Amino acid sequence: MKMTWNTTCHCGAVSIRLAKAPEEVAECNCSLCFSHGILWAYYSPKDVTIEGETRTYNRADRASPNSDLHFCAACGCSTHWSATAGLIERMGGAVDLMGVNMRLFAPERLSGLTLVFPDGRGWSGEGPWGYARDAAVMP
Repeated sequence: MKMTWNTTCHCGAVSIRLAKAPEEVAECNCSLCFSHGILWAYYSPKDVTIEGETRTYNRADRASPNSDLHFCAACGCSTHWSATAGLIERMGGAVDLMGVNMRLFAPERLSGLTLVFPDGRGWSGEGPWGYARDAAVMP
């Protein structure tokens, strides 16, 4: 039997359905992710269904931000990020990646998953990022 990966924001106004389990969970240390306390899992947008009203925040501290951070219009929970038009243009029109906030799932759902630590604080915004420390297993 296939395990479902469904969740909602805190108030239930935004629902998220994932077509499959996350391959890993990322705890980015950039100022935005750190201040929001987000754990990301990365997916192709075709594997994610999001329903409900969200609003977006776009980083003001970057000349050309790569992602739009979406949050519930009612309770403010960060739900996901999507590629900005600028990133899509810089990548030649195809960005098959988005992030889903895995902190919206119960901790026991994440138990046993690999947790990686991208060094977003040290990343220039272009090219691959390094990692702040070795991967761990979610308790």
